Amino acid sequence: MREGVSVIFYSIKNQLKAHPITTFFIVLGLSLSVLMISVGISSINYSQLLEQEQAHYQPRHAVSVDITFAKEPNWQHILELFESIDPQTGVILEDVTLPHRDAMMAVTPEYWTKEVVERFPLTQGRYFTIKEIKRGEKVALVGKERMEDVIIEGSEQYLMAGRDKYKVIGIIGVKGKKTRAIDYQVVIPMTSLPADTINKLTSTKQLHFTIHNPVKDTYPDEKIIRNNMEQLFPETQMDVSPYMSKTMFHVELSERLSLMVMIYLLAIVNAINLTSYWIQERTYEIGIKKAFGYSNYDIVSMLFWEMCLISSTSVIIGYTIQLVFNRVIEQWIDYPIDISITHLSTAVLFVVFSAVLTIIIPAIKAIKIQPVDVMNRR
Repeated sequence: MREGVSVIFYSIKNQLKAHPITTFFIVLGLSLSVLMISVGISSINYSQLLEQEQAHYQPRHAVSVDITFAKEPNWQHILELFESIDPQTGVILEDVTLPHRDAMMAVTPEYWTKEVVERFPLTQGRYFTIKEIKRGEKVALVGKERMEDVIIEGSEQYLMAGRDKYKVIGIIGVKGKKTRAIDYQVVIPMTSLPADTINKLTSTKQLHFTIHNPVKDTYPDEKIIRNNMEQLFPETQMDVSPYMSKTMFHVELSERLSLMVMIYLLAIVNAINLTSYWIQERTYEIGIKKAFGYSNYDIVSMLFWEMCLISSTSVIIGYTIQLVFNRVIEQWIDYPIDISITHLSTAVLFVVFSAVLTIIIPAIKAIKIQPVDVMNRR
């Protein structure tokens, strides 16, 4: 065993001396392939994580409700639609944005009639209360990744929405953990919407909202809202459909996976060409080995383990590049990357698969080499 390992290392050493440039390009190509494969695995893991987070924090027993009014509705009457619904049933007004600096900021206006059900974990502060909802107080819960948008005045924190100033009473998030599904949320009482935003919503004669309940089905609430609507807004249409989250997180995989496959195939093709060239250069060496008793199996095994060693070196270099330039890569791809059990097991498969692919053609050429032919050429 030791002799076999020594022979492989000795052979690799000779190849590095004889062909330093070709060896460098083989290792470079495979290292870049390892890096791209690692990025691809991280993107798949991150997509799965986002789906799990989104499912965890989405409203329970939720349905989407669309109301089309015959004429422009009164805002106060809209709020009266929700009278007598279950105390734990909440309302989320959808597709609402508020001006913030030079852009529009997506917000989640929420409404309860009797008690507030806390949907999001808070790292600091508290949820807003029923009194604050009834009074339409301008308070806000802000995701921890949006705290850079917050201004500080004395001991208080505020979020500006156009000319309106919302007092930040709670910070949404999980301590010590990034949860993209909630870290960018801005939640306000529905009753605190600015007048111009309310006018813009009512002028469309359409209202899109979600009703949800943490413990029970919302069908009875649908019936109550429909009855209230028929009394408050005659000739109005109401449609109910299954809830679909508007906050969709998507990691673009297709382009990066295509690039990953392309780089890997180019690296393999390059490695095959270069190792085939090596075989031509080593014809005499292989012929002598066969003359001294080496079988075809021994020769192919030697080539296989040589490529395993080169592939393993490429894996180490690829992961080292990832660790050193971790922040730069994360900024480029816009999601976190790490080295997990999946990465390590894939690295083992990469080493074996790459070695097999790379030596197929060179191995066929090596098998055809005969000691007699080599001696005659000499």
